[in-house]
This record gives sequence, C-alpha cells and structure tokens, in this order.
Amino acid sequence: MTDLRKRIILVMTGIALASPLLAQSGGVAGQASSDVVQMMFDCRTIEDSNERLACYDREVERVFQARESKDLVIADREQMKETRKGLFGFTLPKIGIFGGDKEGEDDVSQIDSTLINFGRNSGGKATFTIEGGARWVQIDNIPVLGNPAAGDSVSIEKAALGSYKAKIGKRRAIRVKRVD
Repeated sequence: MTDLRKRIILVMTGIALASPLLAQSGGVAGQASSDVVQMMFDCRTIEDSNERLACYDREVERVFQARESKDLVIADREQMKETRKGLFGFTLPKIGIFGGDKEGEDDVSQIDSTLINFGRNSGGKATFTIEGGARWVQIDNIPVLGNPAAGDSVSIEKAALGSYKAKIGKRRAIRVKRVD
C-alpha cells in the first residue's frame, strides 16, 4: 500500500470518527457533518475517473475548509489515546468522540506518571500534581508516610465504584479524586 493511499485511509478514518461530534455541533457550514462526509464517500461510486476525481477534489476541499475553521477535528489513534490519558480521573459522558463504540474499548484504567509537587491540605490529606498538570487530592484517611518529592513515580488506577487509587513511589496506595 502506498504512503498516499495510507494517508487517504487515515484521513477518511479520522473523518468518520469525528463525524458524530460534528453532527452534534451543527456540522460544516450549517450542514450535518454526516451529510458532508457521506458526500465525500459517495464519490467512490462514480465510475468515470475524471468525474470521480473532480468529486473527490470538491469534497476534500470542503473537508479541508471544515478542518481549517475548526468545525472538524481529525485525530489519529495515538492522539486519541493521549487525550484519554489526559482526561483520566474525570467523569465524562459517553459520546463516542474518541473512537470505538464498544463500552470500555481502549479505556484507560491506569496511568503511570511523575510527581511534580506534593503537599497536604488543612485537613492533613495529601494533595499532589503529576506530570501534565493533573491535580489530585486524597479522600481516605490512610497516612502517607515520609515526604514524597518531585520526581517520584506515581501510579493511579481505577478502583471500585468510580474511585481511584494512587501509589506514590513504594508507599501504600491511597484513595484519591482528581480536582483539576
């Protein structure tokens, strides 16, 4: 498969994955995005090569304009995975904007990061920030022994009933929630 063909397939996949989001926002130039995407897909059925190419040129230009105006966002799997990691800890509605329509498909259940800073709030609960800027606060009463420092490893995983457990360095896990 040629590089050009791979790129076209990647763009088409990105458009297909992004179309549900566009449909909710009104689409391209007031038209439902599924219609815009479908019009480009319909170009495949044109038998005459010149007409098919003209159709693709016209419809790809519309997609390009939508992307430039930010009405359409195209992301590859790696970008979607990084975005899911960045949103780890937040409760988000299931709207299918990250690809995959099966429940839990490609769901992030754990992140491993680096501690940026550590402190304690007025109630003595641990508060910390990890690489990327996500801030977390302790919600249980397990004491965090020692003084965690910037650069320590942090592992946060999903726990029961929508909660999260964080392990800083070799210390025992504490229950946490994301605050920012």
